[in-house]
Order: sequence, then C-alpha cells, then structure tokens
Amino acid sequence: MPPHLPTNRAHKVYFLSMKQQCLRCLSTYQMSVMTAHTAALCLLMMSVAAVHGAGLRDDPITGDSATYLDGTWIARHEMQGPPKSCQFKENTDYNNAETDHGNAPASSKEECCTLCSQRSGCVAGVFFQNMCWFKSAADVAQPDSSPGRVACTPERAPGQTLVLPAATVPGDVVTDLETAGHIGDPLYELNFKNATLWAYGVWNYTKSVSLTEEDVNRVKAYSETGSDMLLVFDGIKMGANIYLNGKLLGTANDQFLRYHFSLGQAMAAENGLLLDVGDNSLVVSFDESIDTGGRFMACTGGWDWAPYTTTFEASTGSATFTRGIWKSVYLVTINGGGAAIEHVVPQIFYTGEYPTEALQPQKHSDFKVDVIVKFYVPQASEGTLSVKGEWGASVKKQISLPAGSAVSQTVTLTATAENISLWWPAGLGKQPLYTISVSYAPSSTGQRNAVPVATERRVGFRYVALVTGNDTDPEYVKKAATSQTTGSMGMFFRVNGVPIFNRGANMIPMEELEGRFNVEAYARLVQSAVDGNMNMLRVWGGGIFLPNVWYDECDRLGIMVYHDMQYAQQGHSPKNTPTQDAELRHQVRRLSHHPSIAIWDGCNECRVKMGTPTGIYATFVMTVVAEEDKSRPLWPSCPAIGWVTGVHALDATPAGATLTTPDNGETIETHGPYQHGGGFPSVNGANGPAPFSSNIPITVTKVNTGIAYKNVFASEFGCSVMSSFESMSATLNPDHWSVHGGMPADGNCTKGHCDGNNPMAERNYPCDNIIEVYFGTDDKFDTVGEAIFKQQLYHCVLGQALEIKNNIETRRSKNEFGIIVWQFNEIWPTGGWGSIEYGTPRPGQVIGGRWKPLHHFYQQSIFTDVTVACGGDGLCYVKNDIAKPFSGSVLIKAVAFATAQVTDIHIESLSLSSGPGVTHWIQTNFSGVSGADQVIVAFITSALDNKVVCENVIPLTEPKNMKLLKSDAKVSVGKENADGSVDVHIDVEHVAMYVTVTTLAAGRFSSNCILVMPQGTTVQFLPFGTLDLSQLRSSIRVEDVSVYM
Repeated sequence: MPPHLPTNRAHKVYFLSMKQQCLRCLSTYQMSVMTAHTAALCLLMMSVAAVHGAGLRDDPITGDSATYLDGTWIARHEMQGPPKSCQFKENTDYNNAETDHGNAPASSKEECCTLCSQRSGCVAGVFFQNMCWFKSAADVAQPDSSPGRVACTPERAPGQTLVLPAATVPGDVVTDLETAGHIGDPLYELNFKNATLWAYGVWNYTKSVSLTEEDVNRVKAYSETGSDMLLVFDGIKMGANIYLNGKLLGTANDQFLRYHFSLGQAMAAENGLLLDVGDNSLVVSFDESIDTGGRFMACTGGWDWAPYTTTFEASTGSATFTRGIWKSVYLVTINGGGAAIEHVVPQIFYTGEYPTEALQPQKHSDFKVDVIVKFYVPQASEGTLSVKGEWGASVKKQISLPAGSAVSQTVTLTATAENISLWWPAGLGKQPLYTISVSYAPSSTGQRNAVPVATERRVGFRYVALVTGNDTDPEYVKKAATSQTTGSMGMFFRVNGVPIFNRGANMIPMEELEGRFNVEAYARLVQSAVDGNMNMLRVWGGGIFLPNVWYDECDRLGIMVYHDMQYAQQGHSPKNTPTQDAELRHQVRRLSHHPSIAIWDGCNECRVKMGTPTGIYATFVMTVVAEEDKSRPLWPSCPAIGWVTGVHALDATPAGATLTTPDNGETIETHGPYQHGGGFPSVNGANGPAPFSSNIPITVTKVNTGIAYKNVFASEFGCSVMSSFESMSATLNPDHWSVHGGMPADGNCTKGHCDGNNPMAERNYPCDNIIEVYFGTDDKFDTVGEAIFKQQLYHCVLGQALEIKNNIETRRSKNEFGIIVWQFNEIWPTGGWGSIEYGTPRPGQVIGGRWKPLHHFYQQSIFTDVTVACGGDGLCYVKNDIAKPFSGSVLIKAVAFATAQVTDIHIESLSLSSGPGVTHWIQTNFSGVSGADQVIVAFITSALDNKVVCENVIPLTEPKNMKLLKSDAKVSVGKENADGSVDVHIDVEHVAMYVTVTTLAAGRFSSNCILVMPQGTTVQFLPFGTLDLSQLRSSIRVEDVSVYM
C-alpha cells in the first residue's frame, strides 16, 4: 500500500466521503465495477464503521494483551432528598476567612439549606447576598458573628437509591439518565438547570470484571517475576475514587490525565488487594466533594455560547454539568520480565538550513526522527527495542530498563528526501503519512514468559516555522539564527519554507455531554473545514484535548492546528502540581506525532507576563511542553507578543533555555473585535439595543501587502448568531418559537443568570440588533410561531454572515496572514458564534453540523485562495494568498433587481505572482450603481481550466434597503446521481438575493445563500453518509430576502 494511504488499523476512521459509493456497490454486487484499490478502501471503511466509537479511543498502553471494559456498566446514585428541617442562625457565619468549599446561587435561606443538604461534606450553608456558601464540619467548629449572614443547618432525611442497569462507558451520567428515561433531553427548554438528580450525592459506576486463574496468578507473581496487570482509565471527568473488590486503588481528579493502576503493586501492599478467579467488582465512585482544582473542561456548565447550569465545584466555584467515565477503560497484561509501552513520541527535525523558499521534492535535506518510547516496567528488564519507519529506516537497540513508569528510551532514524514525500497544508499539496512501528522483545535470558510488545504511530514530514521577523532579509535571518528573542514585525507560519495565509476558525467542544460523542461527527466537522476553504483550526483552551479521530482527520486533510493547553481562567488556571505536570506531559506525548499540530501555546487570553500570576504559563506550563516536544513552535498564549528567551528566534521552537516573555511589545496577534447580539435580556447580559455599523459597503484603502511588510495574525474575532429553524426549534416548545421566547423578558440578567424562566434568555446571545441593522424592525420579535421564527432566524444567520464577510474582506485588503474566526462550531442550538450548527445526530440536527450561510460565504469568496472585493467608491482588489502564481481574469458586473439586466463594469486579465499577500488594485466606477436597485457581482476565472474560483456578491447597501420584487422561489429535488449527490433546482420569477435552501436530511448543498437569476439554477445536495432521499424531499424548503419583505 502506498505510504500516503492508511494501513488497516481498525481504530482509525478514513475515507468517510466514500461511504455512499461503497454501500451502493457492495449492496448491489457491483464489486466488478470498482477498482481493486477502491474496493479495498470500502472494505476497510466498513470494518472501521463496525467498531462503534473506536475513533474516540486514545492510543492504548500496549502490553502482552488488552481487555477493554467499555460497554454496559451499572450506575447507582445515592440521592439525598429535601431536608427534614432546617435550623437558622441569624448574623452567623462559620470560618469566615475560608470559603473554598464552594458556593451556589440561592434566592432564600431555605433554598440555601436545601442546597447544603444535597452536597456531601456540607454541614451547614451560609446565606448572604443571594449566595449560599458551603461549610464543612471543621468550618462549623469556628463560628463567627457576621451581620446580615444566616447560617443554615439541615437535618437530612433518609436517602434513596436510583439504579441505572444499562449505563454506558465511555459516557456520562446525564446521558445515561436520559437514555434510561429518568430525564428528558438535557438541552430541551431549561432542562439543563434541573441538576438535583445528577449533580449531587455519590454516583457509583460498577463493572463486574472476569479474571481467569492465569490472570490472578500473574498478579500474584508480581513481586517474584515482575508479571503484572494494569487497570487503565483513559479519562474520568470530575472527582472519583476507584475501588476493586472494595480496595481503594486511587483517586482521579483531572479529566485530561490518563490513570493506570498496577494490580500487582496493589496486591503486594500491606493489607493488599484480593482478586478472585471469576467475577471481581470494579467501582468508580463519583463524589462532588473531591477537589479537582478546576481540571475539567472549562466551558462545562456555561460559557457565553454554552448552557449555564446552577451547579458549581466546591473548591473553585467553577460551573459544572455532568460527570462520568468519558474515555475507555481496559486491562493490560505484562508477563514476567517484560514491559508495557506507555507512549511512543516521534519528534521530527529538519536538518537543513532555514528555508525561505519551498523545499523541493527529492532535493531537500534529511529529517531526523527521534522516537522516544516511554515504558512501564514492573521489574528491571533487558531486551531489544526495534523501531522501523515505513520509508525504510530501522534501528535495533539492546536496552536495559529499570523498574518504574515513564521509563524513557530514544532511538534516532533518518528520513532522506529520496525516501519520503512532504506533508503540506490543504491547498498546497498532498498529506502523505508514514507508520513508525515500535516493538520491545525481552531477552530470553532470565526472563519468564515475556513476549514482544508492539505498537505504532503515524507521522508526516514537514518543517513548521512561526515567523515574527522579516525573514525575506538575509541579514535578519543571519542575526536571528543565534537569537532567542522573537521579532515584532508580524506573525505568520512557514511550512516547508512556504509562507502560509492561514484562514479558519476556533474549534470548541462538540458537546457538553460526553456520552453523545460521535466518531463520524468529529470527522465530518474537519471535512467541512476543508470544504469551506479553511487550512487552520485552533483548539481553544477552555475545552478539551480532542478525540483521536479529529487529529487523524486534520492529518489526512491538511488542516493546521493551533493548539492551546487547556487553561482558560475562571477557576481553570494552572498550578504547579504533580497532577497538572503529569497531565501536560501525557497530552503532549499522546498528540505530538500528529503533523497537523503546528504550534503549542499556553492558554486562552492570559497575557503571560513574568513576575505576575500569569508568569506560571512560562515558568511551568510551556516549560513542561518544551521539555516534552522540542520539534514545534511554542507561543506563550493566544494572543501573545512573543518571547524574550527560550526559543529559536527564526522558528520559535524550543532552544533549551529558560522561557521568558516581554512586559510590553508590538501587537502582532489580535483577538477581536466581537459583535455581540443585544436588544433582549439574556444570560450574557446584553440587554440594551447595541446598535453597530453594518460596514456595507466596506472601506478599502491601498496599503503595501506581503510578508516583507509589517503584518498581523488575527486569531479571534466574530459575530454572535443563532442557527436555523430546524436546529433551534428542536430544543424548544412550540409555544417558545420566537427570538423573545413568546413570554415576558427575564429580569436581573447578569453573566450566567437571569431571574425568570424564559428559555430564549438562556440561549446565550439575542439577535435583535443584528437583525435590525441588516433587515430593519419588522421581525415582530415578540410574535410566536413557525413562520415568524423562520423569518427571524433567517435574518439572524444571514446578518452574521454579512457582518463577518465584510469584516474579512476588509482584513484581506490589509496585510494580515492569519484570519481565524471566532468560532467554528456550536456546542448546542443557541445564540453562539459558529458557522457550523450543533453537530450531534439528534432531532433537528445534521451529523457534523449543518452549514450556516457564513460557511457558504467562506467557500464562495472570502476564504478562496484568490479573492476579489470592492469598496463603495469602486476601489477593488484582487488578492492572491496562495504560494502559487495565478493567471486568469476578473469580471465585475452590476445586476439590476427589477429587470435582471446585467451591466459589465470592469473586465481584466490577471497575472499575479506567488502569494501570500500579492494584491492587485483596480479602480472602477460605481457612480451609476444604486445599491437599492442593483448589486455588484465579481468573478475570478482561472486560465488553467477556465473555472470560476471566486464568485463574490457585493451589496452596496443593507438588504433592508434593497428594492426587490417577490421572487416566488421554488425548489425541486431530482434523482440520486451516480456520485451520490442529488440535483436540486431553484426557480425564481425575479432576481433573488441570498437564496438559502434548508433540509432535515444529513448533508450540505454545493452552493447556498446565493444570488439566483430568473432563469433559475441547479445546485447539488451532498449527503453526509447514507442519503435519505425521502427526508430530503419532504423537508426541503427555500428562503430569500424578498420572502420576508
């Protein structure tokens, strides 16, 4: 099999786009019409699909054998009912100086008493200023006189036990409760606030583990022979104690850390573990009193785009939601004298001179591949470590391993230009991947029953540099080659010597509920990024380290990853503890083989400054990362202004010295601005009208562009937005189908809380101001119903698309080499920021996420390699932002709304040198164009194949001012085509603006939110997975601006 194709590793997910063809051919016995290559891929894909959720598994610890304990567990909840009674002491507090046991909002002293009764470890609550502070027994022993405070001591009633006989691992307790029918959809209406059942008390997840006599004897022989068995938890969210046969093995308190327990050590200890042949009881006991120090997903329980809950971690006050064993659990056996492989960490270094031109195939310098292998060794072991690269290099090394965990050995391979092909970002080339195979064979002398263990990782060969100075100047390159201080001229990336214009978005978690994680949804989301002309996604620091499938797809499709460590303040700041040290090392070791990861940074929006609390990101967080991965650029935070010491100035890779940051400096990376929704009271506090400029038409000013000039990298900016009617309505009662919820507004709305029960107040951001700016004041925000809700949401999503389109067109007229929009996806149907809707396959949703209009705009014009845009005064630009020369033409037209007459304004041949940052300016004359009566349309056509590579509809006024005739738009669905697509024809009577087709069927349209002329047009529906033609036909609908005028 060629090196760029995947091997038959069943836990990888590839070629999802071929599913339709594969199923058709296999089901109709048409294998003969398929090439052998395609048939093999289809069989591979179907074998992968048979492993439900396999792409969510981490690469495991590899021993002699492994047994996964995923699947059905039994969950038990010890529920505490309302207190029998409450004793209140006025003007009393307990241990007033210490308030680290948590708190929660409470409207009365009675509610405070009830909240305390539900929390383990809480002996009394103290009610003050609508908050309840939880106090332990030690606190209660230290009473204080505190005017205005009320001590609330509950007398607890007997508890009850709830049993879920079919809980699921991996998963979470809230999803298990919904599956069992004890609660409704947690995201429906305000269900996510009804937390009493899942948030308090003790949840015990139990699994019967069957062990053979050989298993038990292996563990018993630990002290004598070094044989062992590891119990591994790849991920546990929220604090939990782990018991086996009643013996406490340990405590988990970090969602991002893999825990493993030696059963041999546990049995050998005093009063040690006892194991039975047959069934053994494994219990994971969740207790909210266990302090995690905020080491869980920061957006759990609320962010300005996520549902705000009413539960909080005691120690940090951070909002919480669900908990559970969110990753796999398995047993790993190790025979006597052997070892298990914990991690394989390939680090790839380019050995040539710093390149400022594209590395040429077969002609570039070698790559050095340091393969770091981390072992778990029960007793000292000797043997042969073998490492082989798929490109032909291999090494065998005799090694001696001392007993311990994370025992390290390094083997170095060489990859020559003749034997490899380079990995390139999307749009610049292919993404060949190569397998590194690692095995350890204990020597026969003195070893008992030891057998070889083997695993593998996939890598790609590329050299990534973060450029902050003018590296087109040889003198700068010479000086920077020996410097550790990054520059202040700008910020962009080079890959294999090629400068990159990065365009993309910020990735947030797909879900609040880990039990809903879906392999295909993660893979589809990455495909949508590529299809939308993106080449970079940022993993935002308030979420999670994502599942393997997401990184695998980024590797396969050429998406560069800007990766935060998972720190985002608000109770989730770092502390230099052994647990957090282990977390960082584990995650970097786990992920560093992925060629898609271009850069590590410390945190989201923490502005690292030495000698202040944020200095820890340099002195601890990124220092640990630098120790673990010397092959990639490091950055203090997102955004940041650079380093003073600790990195190589040319590429920002670790230099081995102390990491320090400057106090001040030039702004080379930006966050913002953000256009927040306003005009209606919401949990984000945006109550006022919040008017803003539409930026239609944009203002364009000639500037010097190119990497030799000062430049900026914009890693966040955005505009809030809701989703389609299909997505939003599925989580709302029809009585609330309105952007104002069809009921009185809530009161006292502050960050994360409103007094009232209006479900739209809880959908994060309102959209009144965005609708009004672009469409006027006729949307009847208080009116309820399907028709008006569709109108409101169409205007909302189109308003966001226009705001971001104008923002990006303005940015591309300047000298910016990173345009990373906030944000990419949605975590639930809400007033969020994404261009992709909530992507979990639930009612109303599309797997991987339905495209909003903005995402279609990315595809059509604003993220194309070569783009065109115009200002209101007729000054236009054509921008080549790809590292290839471009030849073709540009055509600028005006289309009359009333008559459909098309008038050519400008046509010109183009010959642009290689980008990025190559700008061609055009002065046209728009004096005879009325924005109310006409719209500008600009096309760029490639001379290579005579195809349109950019089509930009450029309004000169807001849609509310356009004099459009009713289009009477209609849509018809054809038959399935041979490639799995379906033709969809759109008919209109008059010129129709921003024609948008929507369906419940899983898929997207080849083009959408478009200008349609009276002769109509045909687009294709491209299914995500298996086509449901019946659903497509029954649910398809069409909208345009004129429908709602």
